[in-house]
Amino acid sequence: MKKGRITVVMTGGTIGSTVEGSSIDLSSSPVIINEYKKIYGSDVEFDVLRPFEMLSENSIPKVWEKLGRTLHNCEYDNDGIIITHGTDTLAYTSAYISMIFGGMQKPVVLVSSNFPIGTENSNGLDNFRSAVELIENESIAGIFVIYRDNRGRNIVHLGSRLTESDTFTDQFYSYGGCPYGEMDTGHFIRYANAVNPKAFMLKTMENTEITSLKNQVFMIRPYPGIDYSSFEFKNKPKAILHCMYHSGTACVRDGCYSLPEFIKRCKNEGIDTYLSCYKSPDGAKYATAVEIISAGGIPLYNISNEAAYVKLVLAYNQNKISPEEFMDKNIYFEILK
Repeated sequence: MKKGRITVVMTGGTIGSTVEGSSIDLSSSPVIINEYKKIYGSDVEFDVLRPFEMLSENSIPKVWEKLGRTLHNCEYDNDGIIITHGTDTLAYTSAYISMIFGGMQKPVVLVSSNFPIGTENSNGLDNFRSAVELIENESIAGIFVIYRDNRGRNIVHLGSRLTESDTFTDQFYSYGGCPYGEMDTGHFIRYANAVNPKAFMLKTMENTEITSLKNQVFMIRPYPGIDYSSFEFKNKPKAILHCMYHSGTACVRDGCYSLPEFIKRCKNEGIDTYLSCYKSPDGAKYATAVEIISAGGIPLYNISNEAAYVKLVLAYNQNKISPEEFMDKNIYFEILK
């Protein structure tokens, strides 16, 4: 039987860390691969790339760019690629990889760990093993994240739909409430749901050109009492992503608390403001939502905040189509239909 071959791109994070005393920090050795071989043997050959090593909270768009170029230039004589990554910004990196490499005709799986490898209750080895099994046992292409949940299920998420981890439970979820599937006894089971594309559809997507991510996008989350007069942009972003409350609303009262007034100020300064997100362009909206859109806010529909931010960064760092056209295009199933 032919030995499997997988490229592992190690970027750091908890899955690449060890515990020393009361501190968790990056390890100089590939701890996850060493642990896998110790327990499961050498049924797979791993080619290791280490483009950088960092705790993922230190990630910035330039890091995505470097990771993207590493994947573009890495050895493609393999069955698939595993990217080890920290949990804090995993949803943003997975969205970026999905939108850049969605047309890759092999599986790319991002994995992380809730605790360092070898410590009690760590799910990192399970996540890594499930990624190996998906690559070696299934004829499937696509960008995925695998993460064992608190019920012991090895959940498979589409990379463009992962949302940030719950800070209390350390659990990850897919935008829209339905993951893509799960790994069970070494094989992938797709969840039958209207929002989940069939496996053959994943192979019809296209890659997006990697560009230099020089132009900045600013992200704002609403909360009661947010004072928009506090935002003074010395280095003006090209666009702002303003997240909305779940009903597509935010404060419209007069003065410094008014989102419509802030949108108008941004427009006068040449900054586009996008609103994330709304359920339907045709459905009824609250009067406050109508006022916000009427002020010049550009609504986005059925996309997570994380994917919307990454997509905006890409939209304002390309010049093939207008940013609004780019945002309307479903690049890698990030827009739920």
